[in-house]
Amino acid sequence: MPNNEDSEYLIEQFKLEEEYFDSLAKLITSAFLADETALEEGASITFSEETFHTIYGAPSIDRDLFVRAIHKPSGKIVGFIGAIPRKLSIEDKIYKFAVPSWLCVHSHHQKKGLAKGMGKKLFEIGDAKGYDGAFSLHEPEQHGLDVSTAVSREKSIPFQRIITLTKFVIKAFDVDKVATVVRLRWYEKLVFRLFQKFKTINSEQIRIFQEKDIPDMFEIIQEQVKRNQLSIVPELEDLKWMLKNPNVNCVVHEDEEGRINGFMLAWEFLLAGMGNKIPYGWLDMVHIHRLNTKEASNLAHYLCQTSNERGWYGLQTPYFPYFDMKPLKKAKFFFYGKKINLDVFNMRDVKFPEKVESFYFDWR
Repeated sequence: MPNNEDSEYLIEQFKLEEEYFDSLAKLITSAFLADETALEEGASITFSEETFHTIYGAPSIDRDLFVRAIHKPSGKIVGFIGAIPRKLSIEDKIYKFAVPSWLCVHSHHQKKGLAKGMGKKLFEIGDAKGYDGAFSLHEPEQHGLDVSTAVSREKSIPFQRIITLTKFVIKAFDVDKVATVVRLRWYEKLVFRLFQKFKTINSEQIRIFQEKDIPDMFEIIQEQVKRNQLSIVPELEDLKWMLKNPNVNCVVHEDEEGRINGFMLAWEFLLAGMGNKIPYGWLDMVHIHRLNTKEASNLAHYLCQTSNERGWYGLQTPYFPYFDMKPLKKAKFFFYGKKINLDVFNMRDVKFPEKVESFYFDWR
């Protein structure tokens, strides 16, 4: 077992500093590209240093919530897990939660108990720091669910399913190019081609984000806390930081008085598979509840237009139903069936609604 005196491996907490970003990004990439599903189907994520910074560089990050596995004979880091602190509003009460993320073990060091060992260590740290719980997204076919179940069992942490997402949202601007990194069947290519076009938008009310828009935008995000049973509580400094990142594309809609009444935000990552990689956009925030269908649809078209101008080949996200899907459907985004479960490690016996009808979540 890891951390025994005679073990080849040491699992330890470490303080995340920028000097680690590049090497950890490479470790995550190598592990994800070696995954069996990724080898067969493609559609994996290549982590660049910029991607790692987008995930873990925000002001709210707790730099102590990180664990690594070290191979003692070589001194190399061969495993990693981090966590993103998130205040969670549950029916108007605020709790201290975190999102364990990007658990990975180098392919040459798997099946040694490292993933479970790092997960257990992370929860020991979270418990000591007073976190109420943690929540994770699990695809049913992925190994992460097995690790989470084992950790919750060994640490005696109640593990409960909160909601099952049933759709994934995707927009491909160039289906042939996307097919170089995602294994698409011939009929899937035909379907995606029906959805690849977007309109060029020329509107005085739709434009690229400007710094002066932040107060209006933050107000719009804050409304999600009131609109949803469960909601991530927004952090103003995180929003400011996110919008300064050069790999972020944010488009806004103005009302007749020039105030922002809707916006969408995506950030760049590398979609990889079959030995290739292409720039793609992760659709992170969709705040269109003040807009009518036409306004929101045009904003979505403009996001596609500006993302395409950046050299991205499309946009994607799991569908969190805090926003209406109709405007995106009208803008020819494709919604397809794919299950992802939102599960909670309930460390402090937090009371969740018996049935969650609405939930707001963003990826950063």
